[in-house]
Amino acid sequence: MKRICSAGVLAIAITVSLAAQTIDTPVATVKLTKVEVISSRQFRNDVDRIEKANGKPMTPAEKRELLEARINDVLFFQMCERERITVSEGEITSQINTMKAQLGQNATDAQFEAALKAQGIQVSDVRTYVKQIMLLNRYLEAKKSDEIKSLKEPSAEEILQTYELYKSKLIRPDTVRMSIIFLDARNQSADERSKSSELMTGIARQVRSDPSRFDEYLLKGAQAGAAYKSTPSMMIGKTPETLKTYGQQFMDIAFRLKAGEISELTENPLGYQIMRVNEIFPQKQLTLTDTIQPGQSATVQDYIRQQLLESKKNALFERLMQELFTALRKEATIKIFEENLKS
Repeated sequence: MKRICSAGVLAIAITVSLAAQTIDTPVATVKLTKVEVISSRQFRNDVDRIEKANGKPMTPAEKRELLEARINDVLFFQMCERERITVSEGEITSQINTMKAQLGQNATDAQFEAALKAQGIQVSDVRTYVKQIMLLNRYLEAKKSDEIKSLKEPSAEEILQTYELYKSKLIRPDTVRMSIIFLDARNQSADERSKSSELMTGIARQVRSDPSRFDEYLLKGAQAGAAYKSTPSMMIGKTPETLKTYGQQFMDIAFRLKAGEISELTENPLGYQIMRVNEIFPQKQLTLTDTIQPGQSATVQDYIRQQLLESKKNALFERLMQELFTALRKEATIKIFEENLKS
């Protein structure tokens, strides 16, 4: 009997020890319509991820700011649930696909991830982020539409003052409008790359003997299932961004060609390209009535007006959200466990 009791005590001790290892402690509890816990493990994971992304530890003040933001998130989602402001999973997926499409037709998952990180968004959080933005827009449309509609368009004086302030930056760089036939060989094996080289060499030979065939190959490259691709019209500026994206060789050729001239076949880490420069636009100080890019309809004045309006909208949204969170916090029961926040 004594041995049985000892075994039972040992079993209980092991169970208690394991439970102590797995029980999580709260850093905060939030209740608007229901109690939700922000756990120490969850919060620590958020902190670790931000510290890793920024390459430095967060200060106590930054951690507290993060916790307050997490509390606001909980309050916002509970408020939306209470007010029956919803968004479907299908709508979230569609919006994410739209975001990715904005990077270009051939954008990779890695490029999309990099674009998200540049905005401080982790891939694992993108659905929550998109859902929150969509819910926010629906909340504003449903509850604050009158205030949003009352926003005034920027005045002529505001536009002119902004132009004078930023005029030194409103310079269009040397720019060319070009067409390009290309074959992306970045992920090809040696054998595949050899075949690609042979294909593009043949096209280059045909175009060299008869330049009018360049347009024929442009059309064929735009068809689904084509062995190579084409871009009928693209603007390339002589900028650090172009250099970073396409490389020195590409940029040298693009800005060496004369209007109507076709390049030889070029090979670089991106693959193979044959370029034709269609128009050349020298560097220019832009006036209010100039277009931002040749061939576009939007002028500098349009661009400044849109930026000023967006700035006004952002300031209004920030005020409205601050008012919302202040009101929700008065309704809610929030408890912060300071001792767990410091651990």
